[in-house]
Amino acid sequence: MSPVEIIKKTFIFNDLDEQEVADILKITTQKRFSKGEVIMQEGREGDTMYIVVDGNVEVSKTLTMKMGEESTEREKILTRFKAEDGVVFGEMSMIDHGNRSTSAVSTTDCILLEIKRADFLDLIEKRPQMGVKILKRIAELLASRVRQSSQDVIRLTTALSIALSS
Repeated sequence: MSPVEIIKKTFIFNDLDEQEVADILKITTQKRFSKGEVIMQEGREGDTMYIVVDGNVEVSKTLTMKMGEESTEREKILTRFKAEDGVVFGEMSMIDHGNRSTSAVSTTDCILLEIKRADFLDLIEKRPQMGVKILKRIAELLASRVRQSSQDVIRLTTALSIALSS
């Protein structure tokens, strides 16, 4: 798939016309990651988002379990992305200066398109109508993820409540 097709297929860029897609491509940088390489690390400041062009990426979160004085950390895989899914990750860093909420690791050799926050903000300031389209889609994506997280919390608290009452 060509970079233009990848951008068009990516959810947050679905509403863009040909010129807007071309403008997005101008601010991307192609990055290659080897299998097992860390793309982004939970807890570190982020200023980039990525679009998967080729390969697979696994997104995970560190879970800390504390039992008395001892604590154990484990990685929980949240999702796996494939190039054909037309996915973007790290998009929260386009909105705020917070630390990464998850880690991402390449599970195969990967090619990603990287967009830096400064370039993204500069582009949407110069092209506000395009910016509204993209930011609306980012808001929809984040709302969907918050909704899913809320459902997960309800499931977990219900399971914990049942387990503790047994």
